[in-house]
Amino acid sequence: MGLKDALRKAAGLLVELPPETEGQPPAGRDPNADLDRIFKQFSPAGEGDAPARTVEQIVKETDGPNLDEITVPPSELSAALNEQGEVDFQVIYTQAGLPPVPFTAEQMRDMLASLPTELPLETKRQTVNVTLGTMGRTMGLTPETVVADASRKLAALGAFVDNLSKQTTEFVTASEEEISALQARIEEIKGAIQSTKLKQARASQACEAESERLDEVLEFFSLDLPPSRYAAEGPPEPERK
Repeated sequence: MGLKDALRKAAGLLVELPPETEGQPPAGRDPNADLDRIFKQFSPAGEGDAPARTVEQIVKETDGPNLDEITVPPSELSAALNEQGEVDFQVIYTQAGLPPVPFTAEQMRDMLASLPTELPLETKRQTVNVTLGTMGRTMGLTPETVVADASRKLAALGAFVDNLSKQTTEFVTASEEEISALQARIEEIKGAIQSTKLKQARASQACEAESERLDEVLEFFSLDLPPSRYAAEGPPEPERK
């Protein structure tokens, strides 16, 4: 699944996050009821009493940019990407202007990874939500902040990849045009080389032919002695008495 598809899917996910998810329970409230409320957080839509909201709605209700407002400046792409293609995700999130959170999506991912794999999904959700409820009293942490952080980071990654793809396409197009121009120039130079060689060969042949004609004039006026072409071959015969 591509980043765009992942973001569209994430934005439309339904999540049950009841109000009053942080702080100490008000006086007179049944602690068991509060625990039950925490257990229902993050449960699939329709299983709890709280109204379900989409991830996109949750993001809009938390401090920070909406999903459609998150961008990564094209001029800053190289700061997050080295020559080997390794990406510094934190640089991307900083460039996108994502707000700091008391508990990041990456920390939540590590928490989920630490849970026993054999635990049922619902048990994992209950365990995580009890932990979030406890941490929220001291850190101001809520499920909403985790959901919003993960969603905004997903949007930032999508914006980074989009701009990087555009930048790469522009570079490749310009480079291919340059290569075509260079190839045309190479063919032009090759043609010039062949033409020059042909001219040289023809000129040499013409000069040799003309030299033969001029030599005939010299031969005409020369004695028939070497190196004249008319010189008799071999030593002259002695005169007979």
